[in-house]
Amino acid sequence: MSDQLAQFEGLLRDIQSFSSLGIRPGMERVTRLLSRLGSPEKAFPAIHVLGTNGKGSTAATLESVCEAAGIRTALYTSPHLSSLRERLRVGKKHVDITIWRDAFKRVMKAVDDDSPDTVRPTFFENLTALAFLAMSESCADVAIIEAGMGGRYDATSACRAVATVITPIGMDHMEYLGDTIQAIAGEKFAAIKGGVSAFYAGDDEALSAQFAERCDSAGAPHFLMNRIARPRNIRCTLGGTSFDYVRLNPEDGPPTVGLETPLIGIHQSYNASNAVTALLELRKTVPLFGRIGEAQIRRGLAAVDWPGRMEICRPGPDAPMILLDGAHNEHGFTALVKSLSLLRESGQISGVGAVVFAVMRDKDMTGIARLLKRLSSPVFPTRLAMTRSRPADDLATLLEKAGCETRGVWEDPASALAAAIAATDPGGLVVCCGSLFLVGAMRDLLPSFGKSA
Repeated sequence: MSDQLAQFEGLLRDIQSFSSLGIRPGMERVTRLLSRLGSPEKAFPAIHVLGTNGKGSTAATLESVCEAAGIRTALYTSPHLSSLRERLRVGKKHVDITIWRDAFKRVMKAVDDDSPDTVRPTFFENLTALAFLAMSESCADVAIIEAGMGGRYDATSACRAVATVITPIGMDHMEYLGDTIQAIAGEKFAAIKGGVSAFYAGDDEALSAQFAERCDSAGAPHFLMNRIARPRNIRCTLGGTSFDYVRLNPEDGPPTVGLETPLIGIHQSYNASNAVTALLELRKTVPLFGRIGEAQIRRGLAAVDWPGRMEICRPGPDAPMILLDGAHNEHGFTALVKSLSLLRESGQISGVGAVVFAVMRDKDMTGIARLLKRLSSPVFPTRLAMTRSRPADDLATLLEKAGCETRGVWEDPASALAAAIAATDPGGLVVCCGSLFLVGAMRDLLPSFGKSA
């Protein structure tokens, strides 16, 4: 581990120990903290990205296209895969540890100087305040800010948004957001601000109507992106995804443009399409985005960097390929299974030889297990070194009840990966999925297996 990565590990521990435990819905703590810091969130315009799946990929695509157009961009996302430093970058580069440390010192002082009876902010609230401080001093033209879990009470909702982009919504984090899709959507849509353009990527008619109702009540211009443009003729390879960007009511140039992204998967064509649609609409009303055209879109999409989402790793000529994906709910697994099927049909892969799987305790396993069964591959259940991780033996029991074939119980990802590689032909594919934390663990492990991405 490099010295800077070790310093980020230490910073992570410091922020965790300084923060109140758990998830505490509400905006009071972060609003109070930001005020004591001089309201850094007001220093820059932001595109606020919410939703259930595809937030990170959409945010990274927005960042890359803006950068290709000469717009200096800050990107704040969560969670990280291997290091805390991944959560914040400016100009597509990681922010130096000294900037993080300085911002955290100011956050600690603001918290410590507050009333002793005030509950300390949570980890995510402190981290978001730190990021806002760093971004406010970065000379960025715009920040792309990915919401953490919710919307209404997510700390990122304090940002000064010039646009709200909402990716498809699915069942996730029900303990905090509600146990129906309408309730979860309501929490996401509640982040929409008056006078701020809002974009929604969902196909569900009921949720689209709910979105429009929220925008009308808030006084926000609103756009259903799938009624403006859609990807067609989607083609997936191990090198990325290409598609025709088709505008349904062409107003900005030719109605159909062929585009490519290095991100793999059917869903990545939709994420890319939605990012492009939002930026093309925003350039009509926000001068900052006026310089974005077809050439900038092409360059930006080609340069998107977002690891851990159907990421291919090649341990060596005598080992199977490894595919890492952060699918962790039914919606995400649906996209993964469809994309693997398309890769198989096009001859890019022969099939899935094994699946290494770990997931958090709060995930609904019913739909996930049903989709894993469709892969017709042995599953190597494992767990992560964190209390939130579902025990491997519990996973094995649930998967077997759903009709999946399991191969033992693996108490750590390293042993599960080694066993999965050993059970798969050199020309085959091992899929590691179920949690972004698992993806991070695998990315750390793979160099010891001879990784060459």
